[in-house]
Amino acid sequence: MSDDLFPTRGCRREFVGWDRPLLPQVAGTLIDSAAENATSDFSGWICVLPTAQSSLRFGQLLRSAAESQGLDYTAPRILTAGDLAEALYEPEKPIAIEFEQTLAWARVLRQWDARSLRPLLPVLPETDAIGPWLELAGTLRRLTADLAAHDVSFTDVVVASDRDDEKQRWKLLQELYGIYLSELATAGISDPHQQRRRAIERKTIRSDRRIALIGTSDLNPSVANVINAVDGDLVAYIAAPSDKASWFDDLGCLRTDAFAKLQLPLADQHLVPAGDIADQATAVSEAVTEFAASHPIGQIAVGVTDESHVEATEMQLDGCGFPSYRHVGWTVASTAVGRLVSMTATLVARPTWRSLAALVRHGDVHRVLTSRLAASQGTKSDGKSARQDYLIPLDQMLANHLPVNLADPLPTAAMKNYPVADQLRTIVLEWLSALIPSQTSAVSTRTRPIADWCLCLLEWLDSIYAGFSTDDAIAHDRRLTAEAVSKARELLTRFTKLSGHLDVPVTAASALEMIAARLADLRVGQVRGQDDIQIHGWLDLALDDSPAMVVVGFNHPYVPAAVTSDPFLPGSLRSRLGIADNERRYARDVYATQLLLSTRKDVRLIVGKRSADGSPTPPSRLLAASPTEDVARRIRTLLGGTRHKVNVSHRWDNDRDTTELPIPKIQTTECPVKTMSVTAFKAYLECPYRFYLRHVLQLKPVDDSARELAANQFGDLVHGAVEHFGESAEKDEADEKRIFDSLRHHLHDYAANHYGDHAESAVRLQVRQAEQRLRFVAAEQAKRIDQGWRIHATEASVEESKGAGITVDGKKMGLRGRFDRIDRHVQTGQWAILDYKTHGHKPEKKHLRKNRDTGEFEWIDLQLPLYRMMVPFLGIDAPPQEVQLGYFNVSDKAEETKINLAEFGEPLMQQAIELIHQCVRRIFACDFSPNEQGVMYDDYEMILQTGVASRMLAGASVGEGDNDQ
Repeated sequence: MSDDLFPTRGCRREFVGWDRPLLPQVAGTLIDSAAENATSDFSGWICVLPTAQSSLRFGQLLRSAAESQGLDYTAPRILTAGDLAEALYEPEKPIAIEFEQTLAWARVLRQWDARSLRPLLPVLPETDAIGPWLELAGTLRRLTADLAAHDVSFTDVVVASDRDDEKQRWKLLQELYGIYLSELATAGISDPHQQRRRAIERKTIRSDRRIALIGTSDLNPSVANVINAVDGDLVAYIAAPSDKASWFDDLGCLRTDAFAKLQLPLADQHLVPAGDIADQATAVSEAVTEFAASHPIGQIAVGVTDESHVEATEMQLDGCGFPSYRHVGWTVASTAVGRLVSMTATLVARPTWRSLAALVRHGDVHRVLTSRLAASQGTKSDGKSARQDYLIPLDQMLANHLPVNLADPLPTAAMKNYPVADQLRTIVLEWLSALIPSQTSAVSTRTRPIADWCLCLLEWLDSIYAGFSTDDAIAHDRRLTAEAVSKARELLTRFTKLSGHLDVPVTAASALEMIAARLADLRVGQVRGQDDIQIHGWLDLALDDSPAMVVVGFNHPYVPAAVTSDPFLPGSLRSRLGIADNERRYARDVYATQLLLSTRKDVRLIVGKRSADGSPTPPSRLLAASPTEDVARRIRTLLGGTRHKVNVSHRWDNDRDTTELPIPKIQTTECPVKTMSVTAFKAYLECPYRFYLRHVLQLKPVDDSARELAANQFGDLVHGAVEHFGESAEKDEADEKRIFDSLRHHLHDYAANHYGDHAESAVRLQVRQAEQRLRFVAAEQAKRIDQGWRIHATEASVEESKGAGITVDGKKMGLRGRFDRIDRHVQTGQWAILDYKTHGHKPEKKHLRKNRDTGEFEWIDLQLPLYRMMVPFLGIDAPPQEVQLGYFNVSDKAEETKINLAEFGEPLMQQAIELIHQCVRRIFACDFSPNEQGVMYDDYEMILQTGVASRMLAGASVGEGDNDQ
């Protein structure tokens, strides 16, 4: 390459115009200048660009330009502006990573006299609470970096402060900063910004390569000072015409005042009004559809001004058949690895059954625990069956017994019915024994240095992902997970090397919380396809060279990004110090908008009305960079007008039937029901299809998120007490107080057996509520005894094996049932079958409903008629029609707690018997069609599509752009 491209000293500025994209122009210029030597060896160059994406793109363009001319190509060193400074000097001591800087600040703050720190924070954290101290230290680290990046010292801030309290605060910070540097030095490391200043002072900034600054119009002063100190060749390529040379400084950085009055080449067709975040995503798909008619898909770019736009935009583009690639990537915290760390941190900090249930659902944890559980049971690992073996019993145990803390013993019934849940707890605690004490399952207060915990976490991570290679990840479409594992391991490995001088002892919970928070700072990305639409962040758009672009979120407060309130650097003080204030950001963003508008023909700027959280988002103030009359008209259009809609083809439009999920059909030629419970008839009356799901397929919902007893569980609690009372020696007791004492004893015995002494606090309250109801029961039972009735049996049962059944058309349907209570009068010999109900309604209300059309009563529950049909199988020596049937209502009101006998009348009872026969006949005929009217309380709405998903499909307006998502 010719040596005369650069002068001997200083920075040469090359203005390449802003009518074409900058990066292809610079790549072409460099390759053309090298072509005379028939080689393109750029190994002696450093090319500096503003962002990682522009760096990647420039490298691609440079290589492509060389190959198109058949030149041998050697790549330059391509860096972002943020990485350049440390590439130009050797620090005196290793540079401290950000976390070490935070630890150093925390050490300074914790050792300082608390009263002297009051100018910084009126209320200081507790001395032993490391988390809040680290949070405050992180704030000071960011403050220090912000000042240093703009070449502002604490002394400068003291001078600029106009109030005595401000000066006092900054003098204190200046003193603390000096101690902070000393702490780093003692640890054998150094502050990056101090090292930059020292390198400039010592004149040790060196570069044996030529440096090309490409589009770096917004260098911070700290980096600019390092570049100015370089004793070598510099050139700045600037996206602007040469007549705008005065708008840029010697390094090609923009001058704020020069752009204050720039008028953008905005046209009305550039601006697109939209509503909420879903409508903005729809507007993106409309613009992309329009551009796709004249541009290849891979040459259309989408820009997002805020990360909250990304997911909605991706989903909409995918629905329209446009593959996309997000350059911003995903945080490691949002990947499977990040969720694993977060859920484990929750379990370690709060060792509860709920946190354990969340962790064991993680796919990678499930894989490990499946193997360990199978090994402990002495069986072979079987993925699907093993998953059922522990997840279903775990959910059922949580739903039925509501335990809270892992440290507490499970109630007797839970241990008996769900031994797998207890075994799972043991395995998980053993697996996490380095982080949580398995003996007590309690929150650990044991402290160790962060580096030691990170070593434990590394071993723990390897216990899950050992042998998980990139090839495996690709094969199973888990590339993001593989990359996230690598990033997490890298972070943990670096943290194991924290300076012992700065490291602090913390609990395992605190260490995991810190790691989880720092995983949010790491990014992973997918592999871009050739035809993927690129989704860029705002700062990447100015140098993007796509011929068509859609920008979503052209709104305040995203563009320009406003400097919000700062506890240490308010806006007025920032302005006096010249630190990236709102005017500077306006200049940067108005210049970026100029470039994206002038370098391509097809541009759409989507201006939404509301953000992802629903808050209003006014149009960007960059719209003011236009003639006044245009501004007024456009604002009215954007706030009150509607856009021209483009027909968008969604993937489901071509075959709409594929999105209307069919209800699974029941295909059976032989009746699968051989015997029925008494309560199953009500389910069949409500809906034969749902009856089949529940009573044939045994599909029953399990709610493991409840924190109190459901209505049926509360009923079981009361039933348990009165049932055991009916089996006790006190069942014939006539004294109300003794009856209540016995009932209360059986209630607490049942509660202890099923819920133990450590269930949710709401359960303990419900036990007391049940106790109050049993007071009313005791009073009613005493009256019952006084009337001459005695409890003959409780929980008596009938079964098919004992002959119980119903014969219809020569075929017998077996019956089974349990009867809460059978009473007999000691004088008359009268029999009564009673069912305990925890409500105050009479049997007629629960069994019958008046038909609106005919005015006649119709049966909706057949329980008591079925009870009468089962009388012959109960050993009762009386005609069934002479046996009393009714409820023993156990209400929360004393006046409603009583025995209510059924008064159906013989004609209604005969109707019930005929309806029972009809139900049996239909079941034998395999009639399991769904009830078209639905049911009031539907446990199967996902299967029958009666819930939210169904309503969304029914109300969808595909392609209209104004539907809620």
